[in-house]
Amino acid sequence: MKSFLKVWLVMLVGMVSYTPQAAAQGKKIAVTVEKVSIRVALEKIKEAGNVHFVYEEASVDKASAITLSYRTETPLDVILDDLCKQSKLRYELQGDIVLLYPIRKQRTYDVRVSLLDADNRQPLMMATCALNPLGAYAATDVDGKATLKSIPAGSYSLDISYVGFETIRRPIEVKEDLNLVIRMQPTSLALKEVVVVARQNAAGESTSSIIGRQAIDHLQAMSLDDVMQLVPGALMKNTDLTSKSNVQIRSLVNNNTNAFGSSVVVDGVPMSNNGTLSQGGFSSTAFVGTDLRQISADDIESVEVIRGIPSAEYGDLTSGLVVVHSKVGQTPWQARAKVNPGTMNYSLGKGMRLKNAGILNFNLDYAQAWGDPRQKTKSFDRYTLSVGYGHDFSAKWHTTTKLRYALGKDWNGKDPDAIDDGTYLKDRNQMFSLSHNGKISVNKLFSRTLSYTLGMSFNQTDMDKTAIVPNPSGLLPILTAMETGYFNVPFEQTSYQGSGKTVSRPGNVYAKVGNAFFFKAGKTHQNFKVGADYRYDWNNAQGYYNVDDRYPLRPNNGGRPRPYSDIPGLHQLSAYVEDNFRWNISKDRFLKVQLGARFTSMQPGAEEATYAVSPRLNASFSVNKWLNLRGGYGLNSKTPGLDYLYPDKKYTDRIAANYMPQDDKAAQLLMYHTQVYNIQRTQGLKNATNRKFELGFDVKLPGDRKISLVGYHDKTATGFGSDTEYYTYEANFYSQNKGLIITPGAATQVDWANPERVDVVFSTTGKIGNTNVSINKGLEMDFDLGEIRSIHTSFYLTGAYMESKTHLTDLNSSNPTDLPSEYSITNTTPFKIVYPSGLQQSVYRRFSNNLRVVTNIPALRMVASFSGQVMWYSYMNSINPPMDPIGWIDTDLSYHEITADMLADEAYKIKGVLLKSQRKNPKDNVPSKAPITWLVSGRLTKELGTIGGLSFYANNLFFYEPYLKSSTSNTLMQRNTGSFSFGVELFFNL
Repeated sequence: MKSFLKVWLVMLVGMVSYTPQAAAQGKKIAVTVEKVSIRVALEKIKEAGNVHFVYEEASVDKASAITLSYRTETPLDVILDDLCKQSKLRYELQGDIVLLYPIRKQRTYDVRVSLLDADNRQPLMMATCALNPLGAYAATDVDGKATLKSIPAGSYSLDISYVGFETIRRPIEVKEDLNLVIRMQPTSLALKEVVVVARQNAAGESTSSIIGRQAIDHLQAMSLDDVMQLVPGALMKNTDLTSKSNVQIRSLVNNNTNAFGSSVVVDGVPMSNNGTLSQGGFSSTAFVGTDLRQISADDIESVEVIRGIPSAEYGDLTSGLVVVHSKVGQTPWQARAKVNPGTMNYSLGKGMRLKNAGILNFNLDYAQAWGDPRQKTKSFDRYTLSVGYGHDFSAKWHTTTKLRYALGKDWNGKDPDAIDDGTYLKDRNQMFSLSHNGKISVNKLFSRTLSYTLGMSFNQTDMDKTAIVPNPSGLLPILTAMETGYFNVPFEQTSYQGSGKTVSRPGNVYAKVGNAFFFKAGKTHQNFKVGADYRYDWNNAQGYYNVDDRYPLRPNNGGRPRPYSDIPGLHQLSAYVEDNFRWNISKDRFLKVQLGARFTSMQPGAEEATYAVSPRLNASFSVNKWLNLRGGYGLNSKTPGLDYLYPDKKYTDRIAANYMPQDDKAAQLLMYHTQVYNIQRTQGLKNATNRKFELGFDVKLPGDRKISLVGYHDKTATGFGSDTEYYTYEANFYSQNKGLIITPGAATQVDWANPERVDVVFSTTGKIGNTNVSINKGLEMDFDLGEIRSIHTSFYLTGAYMESKTHLTDLNSSNPTDLPSEYSITNTTPFKIVYPSGLQQSVYRRFSNNLRVVTNIPALRMVASFSGQVMWYSYMNSINPPMDPIGWIDTDLSYHEITADMLADEAYKIKGVLLKSQRKNPKDNVPSKAPITWLVSGRLTKELGTIGGLSFYANNLFFYEPYLKSSTSNTLMQRNTGSFSFGVELFFNL
């Protein structure tokens, strides 16, 4: 049987086409060209003796026609190789198509798109059009038209997205100028395909989950925190707006680095938490990260949760990235109301076209929540307003601007039915933010699209706390000294009510500029991104202070009020470059590589300046049409925030005199010595750097089924934590036996030069270092099990096995045991004993699966889903192995090593303290393993034509709260408590 191959020869001067027969002797080839320069190349092949050609000229369609005759056994690919060598051409095989290009230049074409609403045929303005994998970009104008210019010939995917409409992904073949008229379908449950789950992105890019508007609606999410439960490995939960929530990606531990290092980017601008400061000192238990409650779900169009190695254009992060796109585009009036037993949420939104002046969007949202409707001991109110404006300054310059305001009010106090003792906590946070994004189509060789982002945010946080300060010992000193010295301190002998306030004003400025351009050479596509960004964070506020210093809220905990305005701002300057490479090896085989690097400089020119280089790689290789292998490696770097760079002063308070005769109040004296150590700034503190590895595969099965498995290993070896560093000082103690001059009925005096004793005191400096190590590893699964068409039901299985380990690498030291009684009396220690670091670890493991069954009935405009979650395995253990001391620190801060011979000597002593008693041999901790538990939730969404619809959900549908035993106890414990909830949502299109 004869086979025919259609060959397109694209020359510098035009397009050449011919149709040869299969390789055989005596073939004749008809070639149509616009110029006869092809003959020169053929003559060269003829002269080389490889092929004998005979040709004659004719006229066909205003071009020259050449008929070629030759006799040869030479295969066509050999002929093409010879042709390219002799005529400075290159060719590309794409299935049955052979493309032949000049090496120096190739012809390009324009792809013109006219976008219409499929229902009313109205043009859609400000829709995003992208040609992948090339990366070409354009946005539709007021007439719904967009032009992708200077596109080289080839096969591409045209991706079009617009708020409220189904995303279009259409394959196109570019071999001439194209004029496409595309009608977009409004998103509706009447469509055949409805996506109410998270979808994994394409292989060869950052491993991520993409969550669209339909999934957010079906989930009845009230904030970004609710949306996160759709990510593989996350657990189902009830909405709870009364507690702060942050991002936890691939981690079972909420520590200072993991949560602080997760980035949330809203409309291109990161929500910075670098300016957030603690109240009077570093705290490992304080809330860090971005509070997800302040992002209303009803204004979100889509969310991308990047779990793996992000693009090089994203920085200042370690453990994950969440990219939020809000609504921008023409939408109808929409009112929503969500109600469940503990929360109410109402919103109103609209996207209106201002004729030729652009599009204006706004969304107004209010939410109120209670921790427990039966006992209203805490509540949360949220008010948000967002106003967006999209405008095209010209056919090449597309902009979007977003202004946001959010007000959150937390309250904790007594139940109204309980006795009011005046104790409460009020936290009021206002956020103002402005973002502006622009894209300019330059269409030059090394600058196809210029983009820029400008962002600014300002927070006003005011916290009031009133509480009963307890007095367990009967004598409560009021310590408020801010300088080193001896101070007579007032005291209380009963409990009292104290009040404190915190005024915080963190702010952030962000600016970014980027340039994108692409190249196509034969079988390869390359999409380059280069850019730079600048960030500035500050907090210019009063900070924490007591309403009455005589009755402080924290009278003797070592901390003091701290003005945030004394802390300098934080500057960051970054640059990045990235190449997105694709090689189409054959029809079903390709190689995709995303290779980039990022450079960040923090506080350039300052003593605490540091920098970081973050290379990143994602790759995918298509073995055949059903198997893709994927992998990645990358470094992420998180800059220390102001709290870590500029820690608070360290206050150490010791009793210097305590003379309290009950029958002579005039002579009573309580004196403390306060020692202040001022670090001012943390020098040598590095960025927290996270190293990520990934390896996985995607299997495509018949019936549009897909199986994805990804194994990962993340290690942050330089996380932020306390860095034990000692200093010593001398403090005097005066008593009635020596040092105090006592006169009955008169104030007691101090003989400063004659103390009873002089104590040498160890104290830590309060230094912050890179001492926190976190290791997260696991296996994520995302299975699309396909659809049973007869019942319109799809099945999705997701899950993850996760393991998190944490330990500290700072100096592991403590007071020696079995000290003589004189040291307990003076509350001092003769030395510090040192043990190996990093051996004490906390280990967490979890294996869970979630099966989602989704039934879509387009004729009824209804979708129902059931989610079954199984917690197969939950493990927790604190590893505290036996340890021998390795050294000791003397009061002059000199370090002395402890050798094996010293440990072997049963009688060896250090400053009179027996060394063998310093060996640690704790009892083994018993790991805690929870029994298998499961939950089932159900959701139903029904559209009532085009006027609106309703949704209903129930979590823990079967109210499964069993009593089960754990691995460490035979006592039955109730599981799944508080997991039952239900709610309803009504929405109307006005």
